Amino acid sequence: MVEIDARLQVQLYSKLATALSVEDVAAHASGSVLSVMIPGLYVQPHLDPHDTRTQYVIANALNATMACSWTFKPGVGSVSDVYKSILDGKETPLVHLSPEQLHDLDDALAYLFLPDGDPTEAYRDYQSYQLDYAAALDSYEAAKATEDNGGPKVPPKLAKTVERASRAWSARGHKGDVERALAMIEALEGLEPELWWARLGERYRAATRSYDLDSCYQYVTANPPYEQWFQEFGWSDFRFDLTDYAGQDRSGGAGTTPCECRCGPDVEAAGFRDVAALSASWGEAPPAGFSLTCRLRRIQIVRPWMDPTVLFGRAWRWSPASVSYGTVISTGGDLAGAVVPTGVLPVLPTTAILARDVVIRWDATSSTSPFQIPAGEIGFGPFRLSRASGATSDEHVITMPDPQLIGFIATLIPRCPNPEPTLPWPLTERRPGEFPGAPA
Repeated sequence: MVEIDARLQVQLYSKLATALSVEDVAAHASGSVLSVMIPGLYVQPHLDPHDTRTQYVIANALNATMACSWTFKPGVGSVSDVYKSILDGKETPLVHLSPEQLHDLDDALAYLFLPDGDPTEAYRDYQSYQLDYAAALDSYEAAKATEDNGGPKVPPKLAKTVERASRAWSARGHKGDVERALAMIEALEGLEPELWWARLGERYRAATRSYDLDSCYQYVTANPPYEQWFQEFGWSDFRFDLTDYAGQDRSGGAGTTPCECRCGPDVEAAGFRDVAALSASWGEAPPAGFSLTCRLRRIQIVRPWMDPTVLFGRAWRWSPASVSYGTVISTGGDLAGAVVPTGVLPVLPTTAILARDVVIRWDATSSTSPFQIPAGEIGFGPFRLSRASGATSDEHVITMPDPQLIGFIATLIPRCPNPEPTLPWPLTERRPGEFPGAPA
């Protein structure tokens, strides 16, 4: 792997975070963090999305737990493992909704979801126009960062594209109606526990599938779906050069890391190849004329078996009889205050980041020529460069056209579980120091 100096690594990460609108880490629970892979994983196109092997590979690649870190550090198990432990081990308060509230909840659910759990046309439109807006905003934010760092001014057409995408999201993406329905569901679902948790259990079972004889997985899809990842539209432009190396403000997420974690799920499989990168030397600073350009794409991770509000809700706690009793999903944190959350699921990956058409250049007159691809491959930050996968090079240019997964945007999970003490709970809570299994 190219041993790029620490400043270049931070500056490259910081501009990526700026382009993806996660350059500052919010102190509140709903903040997000960008975690980049060092280096990324190649994504094989043209697999059959209806084949269980393809679905198994995609589920493994997009369903891993991860630490709250600026570099991708897989956790133990999968998001679906953690979620299933909550479904099996929760205890709920003794509450119910009024008939009027139940009616409002049913209306909100019907507006967003079909009886089989798939999104309605209105919700699909919302998600599609949301992605269009995000892609337009990514291009604008990357260009604005370039201008702020002393480069060319933002082309006026980028701001107009963002404005048009925002208007389309509101007008044709049903933005107001969908977000009102989402807010209604979040406010009410957990207060009708018997009905809500039964629905969640049914959704989880319906999305559990088998691959081979002994491999079960929970179906994970994406917006856009896998077969549309490789189309020409939906990508944003990204550039990093010497002006960014010198002038990019450091992201609030750069350097964020908990303890080292070296265990996790195996994501190496057909379609997502992870071959050990080779060593190569790197000087103390980028060579003259250095630039890196690529195209980026957001892929929203869709887990049809999961309701993320479970992780934010306060209307459940561990049952004393549960094998998960005492498990910390997330400690919660304040990254702005240097408090990094830990636990089995401190962040929830919501968006995968793809890159393609990676080009690295430097001046032909430069005496520095560190970028030589050997027979295998090298990594440069989150970008993997391989001759076997289409990378080409001459003395001062390297190109890597193939798509690769370079990281995730993840939402910080607040303290979880965090039951609301004023709710009427069953009198079964285990007291500190109480002998396991003794009556409460």
